[in-house]
Amino acid sequence: MPSNVRHVYWFDKKNLSNLQWAKMVKRNLPVLNFFKYIDFWNKKIPGGKSHVLDSSAYAPVSMVCSRDVTGLYEKKKRNFSFLEKEHTSALNWLKSFGWKEKEPFVCLIVRDQGYLQSSTILSPDDKGWGYHNYRNSDISEYELSIQWLIERGVRVIRMGKNMIKPLSINHELVIDYPFLKETNDLLDIWLSAHCNLCVSTGTGIDYVSDVFRKPILFINFLPLIDFISWSNAMHVPKKLLWADSGKELSLRENINNSWGRNDHYSNHNIKIQNLNKDEILVSIKECWEDLENGLNYTKRDLALQRKYWKILKSEPDFNKQHGWIHPNARAGRNWLRSKQEEFFT
Repeated sequence: MPSNVRHVYWFDKKNLSNLQWAKMVKRNLPVLNFFKYIDFWNKKIPGGKSHVLDSSAYAPVSMVCSRDVTGLYEKKKRNFSFLEKEHTSALNWLKSFGWKEKEPFVCLIVRDQGYLQSSTILSPDDKGWGYHNYRNSDISEYELSIQWLIERGVRVIRMGKNMIKPLSINHELVIDYPFLKETNDLLDIWLSAHCNLCVSTGTGIDYVSDVFRKPILFINFLPLIDFISWSNAMHVPKKLLWADSGKELSLRENINNSWGRNDHYSNHNIKIQNLNKDEILVSIKECWEDLENGLNYTKRDLALQRKYWKILKSEPDFNKQHGWIHPNARAGRNWLRSKQEEFFT
């Protein structure tokens, strides 16, 4: 950044999704409410918009929509931290569930139809958020994977604020956080920042794990091209099928059909299929074993990864979304192995 440029910020208090995160941001960045009025009048001045970095994913001046295309998270020292009293409070909460020091835990974030039902944030067209229900998943399809983790002594904390369906598993190593009486913004952030692994369908709170450099498994997400390339993240997206034939779209066809609305998929004769419980289990096992043993690729796996990345990088707009790429950013090995050769053509 040039020496004569200073960035200043203000919050829209009506749309703050987490007060704890707002506190932590204000400890590190110049966030002052009166900048709101400066921002307002700056936009009225001819040429003033060139001085605005809008945080909205729908605003063209946002440029990269919060994507870390230069690898700053990895290259720079992390400044966000918890006060001692915040850390102690969250730690005591976790210990109240029987957690012991150094016991591993996974944060599981599975978006369902309750995710934005109570949101006060307006959708881009002010008609509600139902247009991207294609991003939802069924938590029951993850219960086989939860069983596998707890059999290995891994605690599983199902995250989220507004969820419709509770877990049917009742086990001392499982915390169904959205359905507890005692939840708060501090716990949302602290748990995401301290987990051994974040497993997410792609919602928003997983970005906290990203900031704190925690490994992430993005599973059952769309569009494929929106994967997180700047982090230690494994990716296994939902399936796209041609509705008339049931044939799976190729990788290039996936990229060319990266829509953000339910109706855009249906209008292009595309059916969205969630991963089943066995596919989810295979992916979670793979990611957890990667954490324990490191990335051990066979020659075939390396060849598939190279083929996968070559196709992605050949797309004209790839570098706009994906600049610096983390060495551990990858597609799931088992997911790639399951694809026919025509998927890569």
